[in-house]
This record gives sequence, structure tokens and C-alpha cells, in this order.
Amino acid sequence: MISKKVIDQLYKQYNRRAQSIDQLNIPLLFEAVNPNHGIEFDGEDLVINSVESDSPFHRIPMRGIHEIVEFEDVVAIVLHSSIIFLSRHADYPHPVQVHLKPLGMTLGQKLSSFFRKGVEECA
Repeated sequence: MISKKVIDQLYKQYNRRAQSIDQLNIPLLFEAVNPNHGIEFDGEDLVINSVESDSPFHRIPMRGIHEIVEFEDVVAIVLHSSIIFLSRHADYPHPVQVHLKPLGMTLGQKLSSFFRKGVEECA
């Protein structure tokens, strides 16, 4: 299984979209991923047929993909705020897994928290 440390590293290392679709390892999705996922390339979108059609992860704009990374048991599709893990083997217990990046604090929230802590320490 992919650890939190690896997931954090993926977000950090691939924090920008690919400049061109040609930079993405698209063949990996057809060669290394379990065929049951029914991966299709629809011109501007990547379609994952093993994901329900009403899911936001069923059809992904290619311009939004940061990187496609191969691991031993899964292939990861790294997006800005999520990572889709597609199984490489038919007997893998979870064919599709999605990691959603936790929301960070805005600058205003950080300042508010900082000043709130300062007031609590003075009281």
C-alpha cells in the first residue's frame, strides 16, 4: 500500500500540471493498468470506465493531470488536489482508490490562529 509519506511526496514533486500532454506517460495507462478499468482517451479527456459515470473521477481533463506514476501494484494519476490509484492486477483488493488532498489553512486562517493562540497564552 502507498504510505502517507509517498502521497505527500507525489503532491510536492508534481505540484504543477504537465506543460504538454506529450510529457505524460499515457502509454502506461494502457500497458500497466488492469484492462478491467476500461481506460479510454477521448481527445481532451481521460475516461476511466471502472469509475461510476456520475463520479468526478470518471472523466478527467488531460490538461489537469500533473503526472502518471507507476508503482508495484498501482498506477497513480496525480492531479492538483487528488490522486487516483488504479490497480495493476485483477486480484488487487481495491481496483480504484482516490486520495483527496486535505485543505490547507488560508493566510487569514493562519493569522487568526496565531493571534488567538497569543491571546490565550496571555490570559
